[in-house]
Amino acid sequence: MIRRYGIALLLVGVAFGMERLLRPLSPYPFLFQFFAAVVGSAWYGGTGPALLSVVLSILAVDYFFLPPFHSFAVSATAGAYFAAFIVAALVAGWVSSSKKRNEEALKEARDQLELRVAERTLDLQRSNTELRESEHQLRLLTEVIPQQIWSGTSDGSVDYCNQRLLDYVGRTLPEMQGERLMETIHSEDRERFCQVWQQTLAHGEPFEGEWRVLGAGGEYRWFFTRGVPLLSAEGKPLRWYMTNTDIEERRKAEQALLKTQAELAHLSRALTMGELTASIAHEVNQPLTAVVTYGNACLEWISTVPPNLREARIAAEKIIADGTRAGAVLGAIRALFKKEAPTKEWLDMNGVVQHITSVLRDDMIRNHVSIRTVLSPDLPKVRGDRVQLEQVVLNLIVNAMEAMRATAAKQKQVEIRSREDASGSILISIEDCGVGLTPEIAEKIFDPFFTTKEQGIGLGLSISRSIIEAHEGRLWALPRPSGGAMFQFTLPIGE
Repeated sequence: MIRRYGIALLLVGVAFGMERLLRPLSPYPFLFQFFAAVVGSAWYGGTGPALLSVVLSILAVDYFFLPPFHSFAVSATAGAYFAAFIVAALVAGWVSSSKKRNEEALKEARDQLELRVAERTLDLQRSNTELRESEHQLRLLTEVIPQQIWSGTSDGSVDYCNQRLLDYVGRTLPEMQGERLMETIHSEDRERFCQVWQQTLAHGEPFEGEWRVLGAGGEYRWFFTRGVPLLSAEGKPLRWYMTNTDIEERRKAEQALLKTQAELAHLSRALTMGELTASIAHEVNQPLTAVVTYGNACLEWISTVPPNLREARIAAEKIIADGTRAGAVLGAIRALFKKEAPTKEWLDMNGVVQHITSVLRDDMIRNHVSIRTVLSPDLPKVRGDRVQLEQVVLNLIVNAMEAMRATAAKQKQVEIRSREDASGSILISIEDCGVGLTPEIAEKIFDPFFTTKEQGIGLGLSISRSIIEAHEGRLWALPRPSGGAMFQFTLPIGE
């Protein structure tokens, strides 16, 4: 416990020190160090250390880095920013600790399942070896091995059950002979058992299957039955030797594994939610900034004498369009929290690309970046979630612009291409003239929390790949032959 909470204190302390060092570099606080401290505390320590790191981070940020400084009061202008930081920190801590717990539980369940399967397989091999011995030795040995064993004549009539099987079903050997063994099979599985058994008898092939068997206590348990025939010199079955293996725990473990996988899938979406929350200021800032800009322009046009109603109408229409986009982003975030499936519609990917480039127009001008689009005309439509796919294109273009920060202004160009490839999918390619990718980085760049940016958190590309794969597509990265990087993704054409 001391080590876990000590790690939390250490990570928050390191984050605080880095923030103090980076504070003179920008008028805005760099809070990603505290997010990293919360995630690390949750991952190595669990929920308690995560909450401790969240509380310490909130107090440190409030007291040292938000106006009024050296006070626990929060100004009105910093209130929303501080609230977003608190929510993001709590979500990051919860996601990290939940993922750690689920991974440990999944590993333990997998280890137990593999051990049990290995034990059962070893027991089955041992029993199959012993079944090849004489009938007398078989009757002696079958009473001590940990298996339910029964045998039958060439026509399938049961004539022997070992004591382990008799104890489980709570019957005597005469009550199990003939075809009365069928009475212990669950009514829903009995017809299938009879069909497989009759087919086995007709062809003389090995017999196996899974079904529920009634125990002496009135409870059904799942068993795996495997049988082999003792063949004559002519290859005809003389006798049948069968084993029953209790797989009830394995079945429960499989169900638990499926449940855990479903929870992990939801956790992955929650992790996506955490990334969207962390970047919500950036995602929503574009349309909201445009709304404010066009609102001021609208007031200016109305204030002129005479009022320029045409320009005012154009500004108002742009306000509506950008406000609708901001609402769509927030709607997608709410859908992730509610476990809702993405809303898919028919999309023109050329239109998606053109819309995102228009949204980024001011950023391109500010960063001296030009965008060249080579879009194939008459591109078939795809079915997808517009907001999610716009998020992918936006993320890839922003990454491309950031990769060219050290490039000369006249060489900063992002090239976007679209076409239909030979596999019957839509291929979108986004290329930059930046520092490029090494083969080692290209293999890891889509891994969660791997980043080449000083201020990155390593989730944008991972989430983008998850979105594309959820749309039955593929996203990958390649070094550009002429220098830079090339990110490409495919989407299946809708029927």
